[in-house]
Amino acid sequence: MRRFALLLAALLVLVPLPAQAGTPIAVDDGAVFGSHGGSVTTANTSATALDDLDPVLEDYTATWCTNCVDVEHALEDLVAERGGAIFSFHRSIGETEDPFGTDELDERWEERYDRRAPPTVVFNGTTMVIGSVPEGDSLLDDFRTLANHSLEIPAGATSIFSWTASQSGSTTVSWEVNLPESEAWAGHQIRLEVWVVEATATFSEGTNGQGEYPHIVRSISTVDEVAWDGAVSLRGSSAVALSPAFDGDDLEVHLIHSLVPPTVPDEVDDIAPIAEPDERGIPAPGAALALVAFVAASRRRDLNP
Repeated sequence: MRRFALLLAALLVLVPLPAQAGTPIAVDDGAVFGSHGGSVTTANTSATALDDLDPVLEDYTATWCTNCVDVEHALEDLVAERGGAIFSFHRSIGETEDPFGTDELDERWEERYDRRAPPTVVFNGTTMVIGSVPEGDSLLDDFRTLANHSLEIPAGATSIFSWTASQSGSTTVSWEVNLPESEAWAGHQIRLEVWVVEATATFSEGTNGQGEYPHIVRSISTVDEVAWDGAVSLRGSSAVALSPAFDGDDLEVHLIHSLVPPTVPDEVDDIAPIAEPDERGIPAPGAALALVAFVAASRRRDLNP
């Protein structure tokens, strides 16, 4: 029995419990901030100081995800209280119950945040919260604290974004972004992206009961990029393709500012790497089954010497 207990303890060590839902996780892939834009039904221009813009709230969700509903209600309450821009990314790869995602956006989700399971919320690209269980008194309290975190964007940073009315499935966007020197973000690339968003779409088959799904990100296009070394300016224009709306005529374009960290060369390590568990914290099925079989065999030997 002692041998059985030791082997069972070893198995439990190899199957760690997932991180507590609601615990903020730092993301080291740069910031995603400074959203402004609007509907492509008419031409318009938006001009703003970047340090005045509300937080970018990336919401990773699915139409079958019931606990995503609590998260999204908390995000809407946050925006009503202090402002913010919600962008909903729906699952796509291997998905049969959600029509709103794309494989390209799913790959971005996995590559940038190493996640595939909703609900997940990311604040300004720098802090991630997984699940719907609050760390504090409520999700709104948790989200309020994270949304108020400063990115140290220097005063004097400005962004002007213009777009034309949609025509033949596209819009032409123009931008002028001026950034003073920044000690906090020196060495990063400043990347400008245009996110095409559908304001809301109906999917009555969604099993989480929402029916109407807002803020759906349809595509992301990089339009400009430069190293943030000293004071820099970015100016230009580009045609951006617009996916057909799922329903209605409510597509939007938003200019998003991203910061890409400098590349760090990989270090050579003579020690063989240890395989990491998948996102659920469970080792490969074959290894786990082998351990269980070994434990069972050891127990039989203890009971039948």
